[in-house]
Amino acid sequence: MSRRKLASGNSAWLDMDDADIRAMIAEIRPDVDNVLAGLADRVAAKAMQSTAFSDTERRGVTHLRPSIRVRKSRYEDGGYIVQARAPHAHLVEFGHAQVTHDGRVVGHVPAHSFLRAARDEVLASLGDLI
Repeated sequence: MSRRKLASGNSAWLDMDDADIRAMIAEIRPDVDNVLAGLADRVAAKAMQSTAFSDTERRGVTHLRPSIRVRKSRYEDGGYIVQARAPHAHLVEFGHAQVTHDGRVVGHVPAHSFLRAARDEVLASLGDLI
């Protein structure tokens, strides 16, 4: 028997040993991975549809929209990661200070979060399904 922490924060005794729990997790992992892959694809699609950024290319900056990708996580617990590989993606997502060549801050560009907004929208739609 094993004592486990529940999502509610309480502990409970399970009539399973750790090997049985690991076997059960290994059995359901492919199904969970399929669901997570579908959710990650939905987040990436919503982020690509975002109007938070423009597709115009200026001064050799790469396009942001085609750089949005889904990849499988390498962590032990698995999962999927939606990432934007464009070099300026973080500047759009989080905003940034406008700095002159001599280092003076002359303004601030507000954040236009496209990944977080897409994630939040997909998560909100899951609440409707449950």
